[in-house]
Amino acid sequence: MKTMTATDAMRQFGSYLDAAQREPVMITKKNRPVAVTLSIQDAEELLSYRVDAGIKKGLADVEAGRFNELTTEYAEGMKARFKASLA
Repeated sequence: MKTMTATDAMRQFGSYLDAAQREPVMITKKNRPVAVTLSIQDAEELLSYRVDAGIKKGLADVEAGRFNELTTEYAEGMKARFKASLA
């Protein structure tokens, strides 16, 4: 992964954007990592992976019986437990 300082990224913004199209670019500030910039294609792929993984986990939970139907009663119970946790 390419690394640039925040100052260099600011000064060479065009080159920074070009680099991010080829590979993720880590930005550092005061010698510590503060951000990573991805191309739109990489970001869409990452988000798609996260959505797919979430769906698979949810389906596995349903198959294993680890779910509750969202009925009015269940929602009211959740609300009551939440309010009690704030007290």
